[in-house]
Amino acid sequence: MNQTALLQEARRYLGMLHKRRGILATLVGTSLLIAVLYNYTTRPVYQATTQILIDRDTPNLLPTKEIVDMGEAGADYFQTQFELLRGRRLAEKVVEKLALQKNPEFQQGPLMSPWERIQRRFFGKPPASTLDSDGMPLSPAIAALRSRLTVERVRGSRLVSLRFNAYDPALAANAANTLAQLYIEQTYDFRYTQSSEATGWLGERLAEQEKKVQESERALQAYREREKLVNVEERQALVDQKLSSLNGAAISARTERITKETLYGQMRGMSSTQLETFPLIMSNALIQALRARIADLQGQQAKLSESLGDKHPDMVRLRTEIEATESKLRSEMQNIIKSVESDYRTAAQQEANLAANLEGTKQEALELNRKAIDYNVLKREVEANQQLYRELMNRTKESGLESELRTTNIRIVEKAEMPRAPISPQRARNYQMALAIGLGLGIALCILFEHLDNTFKTPEDVKEHLGVPFLGMVPDVTGQQRPAARGAKPGAPPPKNAQSAVAEAYRVLRTNLIFSSATNTGQALLISSANPGEGKTTTVANLAESLAQNGARVLCVDADLRRPTLHQHFGAQKTPGLSDLIVGKSQASQVIQSTRVKGLQLLPCGYIPPNPTELLGSANMREVVRALREHYDWVLIDAPPILAIADAPVLCPTVDGLVLVVGAEMSSRPAVQRAIEQIRSVGAKITGVVLNKVDLERNSYYYGQYYGEYYRSYYAEGGTSAPARPVSGPRPLRRS
Repeated sequence: MNQTALLQEARRYLGMLHKRRGILATLVGTSLLIAVLYNYTTRPVYQATTQILIDRDTPNLLPTKEIVDMGEAGADYFQTQFELLRGRRLAEKVVEKLALQKNPEFQQGPLMSPWERIQRRFFGKPPASTLDSDGMPLSPAIAALRSRLTVERVRGSRLVSLRFNAYDPALAANAANTLAQLYIEQTYDFRYTQSSEATGWLGERLAEQEKKVQESERALQAYREREKLVNVEERQALVDQKLSSLNGAAISARTERITKETLYGQMRGMSSTQLETFPLIMSNALIQALRARIADLQGQQAKLSESLGDKHPDMVRLRTEIEATESKLRSEMQNIIKSVESDYRTAAQQEANLAANLEGTKQEALELNRKAIDYNVLKREVEANQQLYRELMNRTKESGLESELRTTNIRIVEKAEMPRAPISPQRARNYQMALAIGLGLGIALCILFEHLDNTFKTPEDVKEHLGVPFLGMVPDVTGQQRPAARGAKPGAPPPKNAQSAVAEAYRVLRTNLIFSSATNTGQALLISSANPGEGKTTTVANLAESLAQNGARVLCVDADLRRPTLHQHFGAQKTPGLSDLIVGKSQASQVIQSTRVKGLQLLPCGYIPPNPTELLGSANMREVVRALREHYDWVLIDAPPILAIADAPVLCPTVDGLVLVVGAEMSSRPAVQRAIEQIRSVGAKITGVVLNKVDLERNSYYYGQYYGEYYRSYYAEGGTSAPARPVSGPRPLRRS
C-alpha cells in the first residue's frame, strides 16, 4: 500500500471518528469523570521500602561446611524466603511487637484494590490476604498487615524489597523496618534450633558408628586367622609373578616341541635318496666327509677300470672300501634321525612338565583370589566405617560451635524512611489511563458501529457494493431555510442560490449525467429509489431545473400515480396530467404546464387511476414517452419506489435509462442491491446512482474530502456542459 492510499485510509478513519464524535466524547468524558471521582474520594496511601540482601551462602567461619546447609540460592530458595516473609508466623510477631491490633487503621480490615472492593461488595468474595497458604482464615490485624505487604526481588540481583503500604507514613516505615528485623531474628532462631537438633543427632550416630567399626575390625581379623592369611597382597603378587613366568616357559616349550616334532616327522617319512638331500643331513660334517671319501674311491675305481679287470685285487679292494663307506654313511644318517627323535621326545616331556606346573599355579591363584575377595570386602567395610566415624567425630565437635554462632546470610541494606508523598492515588497517571481507556473504547465503538452500519454513506460505498456509475451526491437541506424560498408561493420549488452547496451539487450531477449519456437530445430517464423517503422527487425537480438552466429543453413527468408530489414542488395543478394523456382524455398541450424556469415544463400525474401498473405498462404509455423524447432534450420521469410496487420495473423498457436515488445513511445495502437486481431482470439500463441527503453540516469533516472534489469540478463545468440553446415552448404532441 503506497503513501497516498495510507493517507486516504487514515483520512477515512478520521472522518469516521468525526462523524461519531458524540460517542467518542461521551466515553472520554465519562472516563475522565470517573478518574476525577476516584482521585478526590480515595484516601491517600503511603509506601515505605526496606531493602534486604540474601547472600548465596551463610558466612562460613568453621573449616568445614555448615551443619544447616542453605543450598544454592536459586529460584526455589528465593521463593521459600518470600513465603516466609509473607507467612503467618512472621506477621504475628510484627503485629505483637507494634501492637497493630489496637491501631485504628488495622481495625478497618485489609487494604483492598477497587476491584477487590467490587468483588467483596457485590460477589461476597473475600480478598486473598485474609487467608493463609492453607486457606485458613487470619485474624483481622494479620490480614490487614499481609494486605499491605509486597515482597519483590530485584531482577538480576540477590536484593529483596519489602514494601509496606499504609495510610500513616510513619507507620509504613516502622512496619517495614520491624518486619525486616524480625525476619533476620527468625532466621537466627531457625539456625539455632536446627544446629541443636543436628548436634544431638550426631552424638547418637557417633556411638552407633563406633560399635560398627569395632565389629568390622573383629570380623576381618577372624577371617585372617581362619584362612591363615598374613599378607594377602604380597602373596598374591608372588603367585601372579610365578604364574606369568610359567606361562611364558610353557609357551616356549610348546613352540620348541612343535618345531622338533615337525622336523622328526619330515625325516621319518623320507627315503634314503631324499634323506641324502635333506638340509640337516647335508650340513653334517661327518656325512660330508663320508660322501667325499666315496667320491674319491669311485674316482680311483674308474681310473683303474681302464687298465684292470673287475677281478683284479685292487678293483676288488676299491669296491669293498666303497661299500663299507656307503654302509657307514647310511648308519650315520640313521643316527641323525634317532638324535632328532630323541630331541623331540625330550621337548614333549618338558612341555608336559611345565603344563602341569602351570595348572597347579592357576589353581593356587584362583583359590587365593577367592580368599582375597572376601578379605577385601571385610577390609573395605572396616575402612568405610572408620572414615564415617572420623567425619562424625569432627562434625560433632563443630556442631557445638555452630549452635553458638549468630551468623546469617540475610542483612538489611537500606532501612525504610518515612515517605513524603503518597503512591496512591496517582492522579496524573489515572487521568492518562482514563483518557487512554476512553479513547480506546470510543474508537473501538465508533469503528464497530461504522462497520455494523450497512447503509450507503460515501461514493466509495456505492462503487464498491453496487458496481454501477456514480453520478454525484446532494447535501441534505431538510429543515433549513432556503434563500430562494422567500417570496415564492407555497409549494413551489424555491430557486436555489447559485453559490450554495446544493446548487453546486446539482451542477455536478447535471455534468456527470450529460457525460454519461450517449447523446444530448431526446433522452428519457426514469428516476426512482429503492424505498420511499429517499428524495427521488426532489432530485427530479432540482435536476430538471439545473438542466434547463444549462439551455436544454426539459420536461418533468410525474409517473407516481399512487402518491404524486411532483406538482407540489412547482406549485402546479395535479390534473389534468399523465393519466389523462395515456387514456386519451386530454391532449399534450392541455396537460403540459409551464414553470417559472425557462426551458422547464411539467407533466403532472393527473387523476389517480385504479390500475396504475397496467396503465404505465400499456402501449399508449410507450407512445407518449416516444413522442415526448422527440420534443424535449431531457424527459425526467418520477417513478414510484422500486421495492414498494412494480410500477418502476414496468416503466423501465420505455426509457433510455434509470437514475437510482439512494438516501445517505438511510438505505441498506441489501435493499438497494435487490432493487438493482430487479431493474436488471427486466433488461433496463442503470445510468447511475445519486447519493442524496448527505448531512454536510453535521458530518462536514467526514464528507469534506468527497464534496470538495465535486465542488472543484464545478469550475471545469463551463467547458463540458451542453451549449445553451434558446428555450422554446413545447411542440404539440399528436396522438398516433
